[in-house]
Amino acid sequence: MKSGDLRNSLRQLCCGLPVVGLLLLIAGCHGRAGKPQDTLMNPHELIDKGRAEIVDECGKQSYELAKKGLIVSEIGLHEDVFVLRDRVTFGGIGYSLDETLRLESELQAEASGGRHPADQAACIAKFASHLESLSDPLVEADARLRELDASAFTDSAKEAQRQADKKLLDSDKPDDAVLPPIEQKPY
Repeated sequence: MKSGDLRNSLRQLCCGLPVVGLLLLIAGCHGRAGKPQDTLMNPHELIDKGRAEIVDECGKQSYELAKKGLIVSEIGLHEDVFVLRDRVTFGGIGYSLDETLRLESELQAEASGGRHPADQAACIAKFASHLESLSDPLVEADARLRELDASAFTDSAKEAQRQADKKLLDSDKPDDAVLPPIEQKPY
């Protein structure tokens, strides 16, 4: 290998390392986007933080702009119903179904409390309504699943009772009543 080729190879390697490092940094941060901070906060702090950020943003801008700036994604799973942007770190904070329901309730109370101007209260109420539209399908699916589980349990209990009753009735019958005697004919 010539010294010029070696020098070019080293130059390309040195130029490529920062790019690779930057890509790894971005990929590493992106992989943690949904859960970096909510594991550090208790649910009450998380709800209070989300409520404060939504109320503050609604005081500055319309619902549409506030929603675009704050809601990173709407995943629709029990673990992460939606991801709210942290305005300090710009990272995403995932809200579980329970946290979403509690935040929704807090926002409804905040909007109807009469402490905010009409435009801000309307924006807060729209956020609460939007969170409700995200959480309602999950809550309804849970209710249907509980109904199906209860129905399956009831059906299996009825079947077990039916089998037990049949076994009890069969054991009460005398053995000779079950089969008629066989007549034998002489040859």
